[in-house]
Amino acid sequence: MKQKSKDIVELVKEGFTDKQIMKELGIQTKASLKKMYFDALVEAGRIKAIITEREKKKRQRKTKVLIIGKRGTLALSRLILIDQLGFKEGDKFRVSKRRDSIILKRA
Repeated sequence: MKQKSKDIVELVKEGFTDKQIMKELGIQTKASLKKMYFDALVEAGRIKAIITEREKKKRQRKTKVLIIGKRGTLALSRLILIDQLGFKEGDKFRVSKRRDSIILKRA
């Protein structure tokens, strides 16, 4: 399936028509072609997948308890920082304390 995804993206880049792509890759319907193209772009990281309301609520419910390690550090996972909160690699933050909370603000 991954190869087919790469093939679709490449054929679109080269300017092939929908009918040519469908014939080349043996795809039966235009709806299937569009779905496969969308999935290929998501897989390639060129666009973000559409999140359903159910998935969004499920992600929001997931809370994680973090424990301060022996060296006094907290490890925040990619899932929390990048996938859920939308930060990216290289972002810088200012850290402050408010009552019993820690505040991270983009610098």
